[in-house]
Amino acid sequence: MDEQRREEYLARKEEDRLQRQDRWRLTAGVADFVAVMGGVAACLILVLLIVSLLNWLRQDAASTFAVFIDMFRQ
Repeated sequence: MDEQRREEYLARKEEDRLQRQDRWRLTAGVADFVAVMGGVAACLILVLLIVSLLNWLRQDAASTFAVFIDMFRQ
């Protein structure tokens, strides 16, 4: 009888360990997904900032050269 209880106890402990392991795997998977989505969002924001900077630089260069060209024409 004592051996049977010991086996049941060990089986229950093993099942609990496997359930904890599954929960940690799920948590790690969700954390990985959130991290990847955050990384993608950060990359998109950085690309948008670079495009915005290049557009500003193009417009600023055009207006600066227009001022210089007007100075030389006078």
